[in-house]
Amino acid sequence: MCIFSLRLARRSAALAAFAASLCSLAPSQVWAQSSTAAALLAGQTPASGAHLKTPAWSQYARAVRDNWQQYQTQIGSPMARWAGREIPSFNGTVFYPFSGPDFATVSQIFPGAQRYVLVAMQSAQRPIDLSELKPQAAEQTLEVLTSAWGNYGRDGFFVTEYLDKYLHQNRVRIGASTFLSTFFELKGLRIKSVVPVDINAAGEVEELSASDAPWRSARFRLERAGQEVVVDYLRVDLSDKALSANPHHRQFVHRTAAHPVLLKAASHLPQNSSFSIVADSLSTQAPFIVQDETGIKYSQLRTHFAIRLYGKFERPHKSFGSYQRDLAKAFAESSDVRPLDFRVGYFKGGSYALIVAQRKS
Repeated sequence: MCIFSLRLARRSAALAAFAASLCSLAPSQVWAQSSTAAALLAGQTPASGAHLKTPAWSQYARAVRDNWQQYQTQIGSPMARWAGREIPSFNGTVFYPFSGPDFATVSQIFPGAQRYVLVAMQSAQRPIDLSELKPQAAEQTLEVLTSAWGNYGRDGFFVTEYLDKYLHQNRVRIGASTFLSTFFELKGLRIKSVVPVDINAAGEVEELSASDAPWRSARFRLERAGQEVVVDYLRVDLSDKALSANPHHRQFVHRTAAHPVLLKAASHLPQNSSFSIVADSLSTQAPFIVQDETGIKYSQLRTHFAIRLYGKFERPHKSFGSYQRDLAKAFAESSDVRPLDFRVGYFKGGSYALIVAQRKS
């Protein structure tokens, strides 16, 4: 779930040491350290370092616990129950463009997928290991993360402009991989390995050496109930201008669009003429799409897919003007709009909508 800018509602030395320590570890040690670091990020492991036995640590651990519970009660669990009733089981790859680090939503909508491909503009960075940070850096980082989880518990997404700020708010660069690692731990997935990746000239995801890669994108190998799950988080600009300038990115998007797709809190970018390449790829390639009103234009979606409507939609968030008028008309005129009992996407006076689209045979 990526949010490019909601004007109203939207709101190092330590890493160098961490990098050096990872480079010197055997693979099994790196995997173990990743899992331990994720447990710390989830507030689930007692802090071992004296500098983490502080009020800031206690406040952070409580914030993660309380806000995750709030999210699960109000959004996560109802969403998972809805998906169990309404969404077919997919066990291959799922594509989530404009995602940010929102693994929670895609894993609830498509719980059986073996590979999740998330694409957004924020850099992955290395996952932060709180135990490796010096006291001042740990204190500052915990403060930032505590604030982030407060927003997530309430909204069910991370605000894009805030995600950008987290990268530069203090000396520790908090990228998408830190939030992803936390989600994995909270959802009971064990991290086996984390490596930087990039999209090569053939449009394929390629693993890089951890020692000298910039960590713009990352691959997580996870274990869920004894089965391997892969999460690729890729920093890719999905605008027409960028995809035209980077044919390997365009090839990657077109290929990955042939899988089931989730679109949520995408700032209506797929409806913008400057994002027509990705919208056309999804429209012509995807076998199945779940989206809120910020995804593909309803008129474009209706051409290729059989559609089911859920919830209520009258108008978009006021930051986005008059997008999806034909969708509002469809909701008003349909006699088969199905209920939706959880919040999804941007706050719009208590009304939320999802569209389930299955390609016409």
